Amino acid sequence: RRGRASKPISDDMADFVGKQFTKDEVADKVLEQYDEEQTRVFYQCVMGGGGYDIHFGIYKSPTDGVKESSQHTTDWMMTQMDWAMPTPLNASHRVLDLGSGHGGGSHAMAQRFGCKVTGYNLGPGQNALNMTRCKELSIDHLVDAKVGNINDPLPEEWTDAFDAVWSCEVLCHAGDKVALFKELVRCLKPGGVFVFSDIMGADGADEKALKGFTDRNATTFMGRPSMYNEFLKDSGFKYVTWWDGSHHLERYFRNMLSQIHDNREEMTSKGITDQYLDNWVSSLTERADIQKEKGVFAWGVFVARKPLEGELVL
Repeated sequence: RRGRASKPISDDMADFVGKQFTKDEVADKVLEQYDEEQTRVFYQCVMGGGGYDIHFGIYKSPTDGVKESSQHTTDWMMTQMDWAMPTPLNASHRVLDLGSGHGGGSHAMAQRFGCKVTGYNLGPGQNALNMTRCKELSIDHLVDAKVGNINDPLPEEWTDAFDAVWSCEVLCHAGDKVALFKELVRCLKPGGVFVFSDIMGADGADEKALKGFTDRNATTFMGRPSMYNEFLKDSGFKYVTWWDGSHHLERYFRNMLSQIHDNREEMTSKGITDQYLDNWVSSLTERADIQKEKGVFAWGVFVARKPLEGELVL
């Protein structure tokens, strides 16, 4: 809040060392991780580079940092979603942004396609930040953000309501991924597209090897690429493609470390403690090193469709 001193973030905030959570527990932990005032500052700086795309990135240039690479991910996901649609995305379409966070994906889709976007996100603080930015961009007539928990059934009135669903690094917080996917099938119109990215364990990776991520993130269990392909089919989607961007992860983890180093003074002035940042430095260093040595993390973009009536699904 402007003009008021921030309460310092506690050293053990979002400290999930050795823990993973049930479907019923995870929502409170996600709020702790992402929606406290200081954690919003942390993520916007360390993953967003000051922007609103708070997710892993695709590197196209030696000079790209977290902000540029995250924007490339958003652009790539939009391109894949548009090509998978029965007709190109336009102002007549409605998109559900599942776990919309700070709103970077919502803003980009509204600006590029002129479509209406409904954000569905657990954190009211993030939603307020999202809508403030929409007003600045003059797209608040196209975007709204509703508070909701992806581990609960989606609103009944959303049946056959959306032309596409977008989700960017949210599903690691979903306790029952197949149940959620079935809800998304219900909410999509026939032929509607589901595009999502997520951080996962590589196929064959031991869950214990992923602790560099799970110690700092409120997860239930981490999916695997092969699992997600099966989950899509089991829930009634027609698989379209899986684009593997795992080779970008180590660089992104190290870029996050650079963001902490370069912006530590600014973040501590806003109430983030050195211990909180040191915990992240330890976790990210472990992630980057084990990814370089063993490739235990996977990341990329999946595309699927709700079959048209009578369409053969193999």
